[in-house]
Amino acid sequence: MATLFDQYESLQYGVGGGPMHSILGTTTFRNQKLEEEAAIFLKDRQVNFCPTHPISHLVVSNHHLVLAMANKKLIRINLIHPNAGTIEDQEVDISKFALQAKIHNIFLDPTGQHLLISIVSRDGSTPVDTLYLPLRTNKPKSTSKLKGHLVTAVGWNQRNQSDSVTGPILIGTGRGVILETELTSDERFFQSSHEEYCKQVFDIGKDVPVTVTALEVRSSPVDELKFLVLCTTPDKLYQFSGRVKSLEERPMLMSVFSNYLGLPPRFVELPSKWKSSWLQLYHPPNSSTPKHFAWLSEQGVYTGDIVWGGAPDDMTINKRLHANPEGMEGIGIPCGMIVCEFHVLVVWPDKIRGLCILNNQVVFEGTVPEECGKLIGISKDLVKGTIWIYAERGVFKYKVDREGRNVWRIYLDQGNYELAKKHCNSDPSCLSVVLLQEAQDLFQKEEYLQSAMLFAKTLTSFEEISLKFVEVEEEEALKVYLHEKLDALKVSEQTQVTLVVMWLLELYLKQLGNLRDAGKENTQEYSNYNEHLKSLLHDPKVLQCVTNNATAIYELLSSHDDQDNYISVSLMLKDYDRVLLHLMGHGRYIEALDVMSTRGSEQLFYQHFPALLQAAPSAAVDALILQGRRINSIKLLPSLVHCHTSHGSGAEILRYLEYCVDKLEVTDEVLHNFLITLYAAEAPDKLLPYFKLQGDDSQSVHYDVKFALRECMSVGEDKACVHILTTMGLYQEAVELALKLDTSLAKATANRPKYDQDLRKKLWLMIAAHVVQEEQNVSRAMEVLKECDLIKIEDILPFFPDFVTIDQFKDAICSSLQEYNQHIEDLKQEMDDASKAAENIRKDIQKFKQKFSRVHAQDRCCECNYPLLTRPFYLFPCSHKFHQDCLSDSVMGYLSEAKQKKVSELKGKLLALSNDESGASTGATGVWGDREQIRADIDNLVAGECLYCGDNVVANIDTPFISNRDWDALMAEWQ
Repeated sequence: MATLFDQYESLQYGVGGGPMHSILGTTTFRNQKLEEEAAIFLKDRQVNFCPTHPISHLVVSNHHLVLAMANKKLIRINLIHPNAGTIEDQEVDISKFALQAKIHNIFLDPTGQHLLISIVSRDGSTPVDTLYLPLRTNKPKSTSKLKGHLVTAVGWNQRNQSDSVTGPILIGTGRGVILETELTSDERFFQSSHEEYCKQVFDIGKDVPVTVTALEVRSSPVDELKFLVLCTTPDKLYQFSGRVKSLEERPMLMSVFSNYLGLPPRFVELPSKWKSSWLQLYHPPNSSTPKHFAWLSEQGVYTGDIVWGGAPDDMTINKRLHANPEGMEGIGIPCGMIVCEFHVLVVWPDKIRGLCILNNQVVFEGTVPEECGKLIGISKDLVKGTIWIYAERGVFKYKVDREGRNVWRIYLDQGNYELAKKHCNSDPSCLSVVLLQEAQDLFQKEEYLQSAMLFAKTLTSFEEISLKFVEVEEEEALKVYLHEKLDALKVSEQTQVTLVVMWLLELYLKQLGNLRDAGKENTQEYSNYNEHLKSLLHDPKVLQCVTNNATAIYELLSSHDDQDNYISVSLMLKDYDRVLLHLMGHGRYIEALDVMSTRGSEQLFYQHFPALLQAAPSAAVDALILQGRRINSIKLLPSLVHCHTSHGSGAEILRYLEYCVDKLEVTDEVLHNFLITLYAAEAPDKLLPYFKLQGDDSQSVHYDVKFALRECMSVGEDKACVHILTTMGLYQEAVELALKLDTSLAKATANRPKYDQDLRKKLWLMIAAHVVQEEQNVSRAMEVLKECDLIKIEDILPFFPDFVTIDQFKDAICSSLQEYNQHIEDLKQEMDDASKAAENIRKDIQKFKQKFSRVHAQDRCCECNYPLLTRPFYLFPCSHKFHQDCLSDSVMGYLSEAKQKKVSELKGKLLALSNDESGASTGATGVWGDREQIRADIDNLVAGECLYCGDNVVANIDTPFISNRDWDALMAEWQ
C-alpha cells in the first residue's frame, strides 16, 4: 500500500508540522490585504492514497489514523512512522464478524491505542456486534457484554494512558442507554470477555427510545473527583455533573448520574428531523481541559463555554445558537463537524464550509475532486491538531492557518473592544484600529479623558487628534493626550518632544494664569496644577528638552508672568545668575540671598552682593557671615568699599569686618585699614579698644600705623593717637600729646619702654616738668618722684621757680641724701670685697708657681699609647699627657676653620725658620726669638686646654663621628 506521506511534505514541513524557512530568507514586510484574503482552512495536500474499496469511516488520534472500507477491512497507519511495518500489518480484516452486516461506526480513544467497531445489520436496524481492537494486535475481539446494544457514541477516559486497558468509559447506544464499562487487552485464564464490567448508569430513552449521538467525559483540572458529562441526541444536549466517590470505584461515574435519578435531566432541546447530531469539544494547544463546545443540529450550531467554577448544575456559560447562515437552508444533512477556537468546519456530501461562531458568517467553502466521490466525514487529531476530511475514494489533510487573525475585527464590529485588543496579538496596526474606534466612541459619548488616552496609543495623525480636542475646548483631555504622546516618544525624537513639551507648558501656564487672575492662587486647585507642572518638568525627557530650549522656555514663562515657575526652572537648570537677576529685579531680595547662600557659587557673591547689600544691608551681611571662610573677604573688599562710599551701609559692613577680624582671624592689612576707616566714620570710640587688642608692637600689628594715625587725627581721637605713637616708638611725642589730655595717660605711656631706662627717665622728667611748670603744683611733683624711681629731687629742681622755698622739698631732699649715703656705703663694701678677692688671687698665683707634676719613664701618651718621653710632650694639670704632634693632630678636629687655618700658617712659618741657617750669630739669636714666639702661639691655640677635659670637646659633643666629606668614601668602601 502506498504511504500517506510523500516526499513533498518532508521538504516543505518540519517535524512539528510548521513551514520551514526558505533559503531565500524572510522579510518583515507584511501585506495585510493578502493576509486577510488567504483562506483560514488550507488544504495541506491530497494524500497519495488510492483505496481498493470505498472508504466508509476515518478516525485519527495521537498520530494514529484508522480507515474503515466498504470491504470490511481496517487500515491502521502510524502518522509519525507511516512506512513502519508491512501492508499486512496495517490491514485488519473483520469480514468474518460481519458476514451479513456492515460497519456502523468506529471509535478511537485519545491515546490511539484502543479501537471500538460497532457492527449493524445491512438495513441498519439491528445491532450485530461490537468489536474491540487494541493497537498491539491485529485480531479484534467481540465484546460479549455489549451484545444487543448498538454502540453509537463512546465517552473515552481522557486521563487514561495505558495501552492495555481503557479505564472506565461510557457507551451510548441506539436506544438511549448509557453504559459504563472498562475494556482490557490482557489475555487471562477463565476470562469470558474483554470487559472488566459493564453496567447501565443512565437511560435517557426510557420513555421514548432515542439514539445517543455523542458522549464526552471530562474531569475538573482542579478537582480530579469532579466530572462533567455531555450527551447529545438528535434534538437534545444533556449535561451531567457531580463528584465521584473514588477513582478506583467501579462503576466510577454512577454517583454522577445518580444525582439525576427521579429528576428530569438538564438538557437543551433544539427540534430536529435529522437522525443524528454532532458534538465536539475544543481544547487549547497542549491542554487537556476543554474551553468550549459546539453542537451541530438541524437548527444550526449551538456553542458555549465550559467553566469548572460555576453553578454545580450548569457548567456552561455564554451559550448561543448560531442559526444556519442565509443560503444554507435545505442543503441536506451534514456528514460531520469539528470545532476550532473560533470556527466550526462542517462537511456535507458535496462541499466543506467553515462557519465563524463569533458572527455566524461563512468564512470558507471548499470541495474535493469529482473522482474522489462524495464526502463521508471529518476527524480531528486533538493531540497534533490536524484535520482529516475523507471522501469515498480520497483522504485530504487540512491545516488551520492563523485562525484568529480576523477575530479582532469581529469583536471590533461587535463593540467588544477588550476582546478585540486581546486578539490583536500585539500587531500595532490592528491594535491601532481597535483603539481608534474605541477612542472615537468615547469621544462621541463626551468621555474625553478616556478618549484622549486611547487616541494617544493609535497611529492617527497627531495634528488631527489635537484639533479634535481644541475644537471642543477640552484642554484637560488635550493635556492627557499630550502626556501620553510624550511618554511614547523616544529621547532621540527631539523635534516631536519639543513640540509636545512646549504645548503642555503653554496649557499649564495658561491654567495657572487664569487661576491667578481669578484670585485663586492659594487654592488646592492651583496647587495641584502647579505640582503637575513641576512633575512634568522633572521628567528626564522633558528636562533634556528644557535644557536644549532654555531661552524659549524662559520667554514662555515670562509671557505668562509666572515668577515662581520661572525661578523653579532656572534653579532646575542651575542658572543661578538668572535666578538672582530675576529676584532682584522684582524686589525679592531675601529670596535672592537665600538662593545665593544655599546654591550660588562664590563668584555670584562677588558679583551680586553689592546690590543686595544696598537693598537689604542687614540680611545681606547675615547671609555673608553664614558663608564663613567660603567667601574670600579680600576679593569682596572692593565691592564693600564701593558700597560704603556710594550708598553708605557702613554699620553693616563694619559688622562683617569685625566678624572677619574676630572670628575668621583675617590678617590682611588692607582689610584692617578699611576697618579703621569705618571705625573712624561710624564708631570712633571703638578705635582705642581695637588698637589695644592689636598690641603695641609695630611689627606684629595688622594695620598701617601711619594710616591709622592719620585717620585718628582726622577724627580727633587723641587717646588712640597716643597709643599709635607708642606703637611707632615715638614715646616723646606720645607723652607730649598725652600730657595735653590726661597726666595719668602720660604716666602710663612713660612706663612703656621698660628696657630703656634712660628713655623712661627722660619721659618722666617731661611729666615732672609739665606738673611743675604747667600745674605749678609742688605736691604733685613730689608724687611724681614717688611713682618713678629713676628721677631724683635734684633732677626736677631746675624746673621750679626761684621763689619756691626749700621747706617744700625738705622731705624729698632728706630722702635723697639718705639714698646717696646708703649708696656710698654700698660702694665702700664693694671696694673691700674687691681688695679681699685680689689678695686671694695673688696667693693662688704664688701657690701655682710652686706646683709641679712628675713624669715617669713608663708614662705613655694618652692618644697614641706610645712612651711619652720619646718625643716632645704636653702635661696638663688634670694629669692627661699627650705627645706634641698627637695633641696637635687630634685637637685640629675640634677647632674652628679660622683657628685651623691659623695653626697651619704658624707651623709653616716654624718650618721655614728651622730650615734657614744662613744668618749670623746675632741674627740667629733673632731667629730663635721668632721661633719661640711662633711656638708659644701654637701652644696657645693647640694646648690651651686638655683634649679630653677642655671646653672644645664639650662644645663639639654633637659633631658626627664621620664628617660629610668622608661619608661618601666610607660608603663606597662598605659597598
